[in-house]
Amino acid sequence: MKALFLSFVGAASLLAALPALSHHSFAAEFDINRPVKLTGAVTKLEWTNPHAWVFIDAKDDKGNVQNWGVELVGINDLMRRGWARGRVNTGDVIYVEGYGSKNGLNLANAASVKLASTGELLWASVPRESQKATE
Repeated sequence: MKALFLSFVGAASLLAALPALSHHSFAAEFDINRPVKLTGAVTKLEWTNPHAWVFIDAKDDKGNVQNWGVELVGINDLMRRGWARGRVNTGDVIYVEGYGSKNGLNLANAASVKLASTGELLWASVPRESQKATE
């Protein structure tokens, strides 16, 4: 009986740790030396954990429209800063400053997000140590 109980507790502990496997460090996916500035209309907002994502159609240097996925912080952090569901909607134009992915895909990690219609700052992250030296 004791072995069965310990097996159950062990299995439950492993299952509880599974969501942590999906989380990653900034440096694992994004490049601090690849800053990006994007302006585009929101095509989709994924209100998920561990990070929310906003997808926008932004023009590249040649004027071609490309869809970008922009990683934000978790939902709880966004809500603490007043960004709830419905705050940003499909079609809203936003300005994003952030860092591109290491693999060259159209993915970025947001350092700041502004609403184009009002200029309101919706999100700004704390500067990383490597940024502080260059500012």
